[in-house]
Amino acid sequence: MSNKSKATFLVVAIVVMGGLICSTSMPTAAASAQSNYTIKVAKTTEGDFTVTDGASYVGPSFNTTYSMRGATTDFIKARDALTSFILEDFGKSPTIGYIKMNSTDTQSNTNVTGLANPFVSKEQIDEKVKSVLTYALDKIEHPEGITLNAGGSRNLMCVFGNVLNDFWCDIPTFAVK
Repeated sequence: MSNKSKATFLVVAIVVMGGLICSTSMPTAAASAQSNYTIKVAKTTEGDFTVTDGASYVGPSFNTTYSMRGATTDFIKARDALTSFILEDFGKSPTIGYIKMNSTDTQSNTNVTGLANPFVSKEQIDEKVKSVLTYALDKIEHPEGITLNAGGSRNLMCVFGNVLNDFWCDIPTFAVK
């Protein structure tokens, strides 16, 4: 390959690489419009377990509480990221496999082995978390019957325990369980 061909190839490679770098590092208008928000999230977990003869057993009740604080506009902008974060974080909980549909559930799902399974699936948990979180975020974005100060800070609380039907998210002042 001649020096002229090598130089042409090098220039083309630099232009292509420069274009790729610019296109990946320059935010789009939509991305930059959504990027300026801050939501403070605190997480607490409660529960117990017993260790007997080398085996551990999850206690009869447990819960995870997410307390969030931020401006109304920040909650609106952070909706998707907040939902994804909570789904991912709660999905890593060591108690996620011990959640039942309701506290008096006598019906059980049957798994491949034909054995009764009293616990709900990860998909059911994700759908419930999305549903209750969306309800609370919608209440912040469109407060009906509630007077909120514009631009003021908002609190949001979600509690996820061992009973799927008892999962809830709401504005703490107006929370109805």
